Amino acid sequence: MARYIQKLSLLGKERWIGWEIDGVGTEISGLILADELPADDARIRSVKEFRPLPFETFLFMNAESTATSSFLVDEDVDFRLDALQVGIERIRCAGATDVPRMLLTRMFGDDSQLDHPRVQERLHKWEHSGAIQFIGRDECYLRIVGRFA
Repeated sequence: MARYIQKLSLLGKERWIGWEIDGVGTEISGLILADELPADDARIRSVKEFRPLPFETFLFMNAESTATSSFLVDEDVDFRLDALQVGIERIRCAGATDVPRMLLTRMFGDDSQLDHPRVQERLHKWEHSGAIQFIGRDECYLRIVGRFA
């Protein structure tokens, strides 16, 4: 479980809120990894509590807050693919097998990013390893058929 802080600006006032996100522990665009800040940091002290944020909710909110997805850098694509792998594994552990296209498009910002060479390379690698099967339908873009190696 990693702790993050986020600055909100409402009605001309700024406030810091805290999140605990299971399955993540790296830098995230728009959030600051609180675990790496000193305890006496004013931003940390202003957070009243760190609320749990389910990983699946994080996946759906992550892509829409970024700039135009055509500007994703390779490191951003790699991070999102790593987060997608964790998300797929969590879906599998919950007993589900179908991964909707919407999950991938929201992770990467839009449909065009599904054709990004790094995305295609990783999806083919996962399919070749026996972890997923490409289906290509909106309601089931990928089917989870095994574990990630």
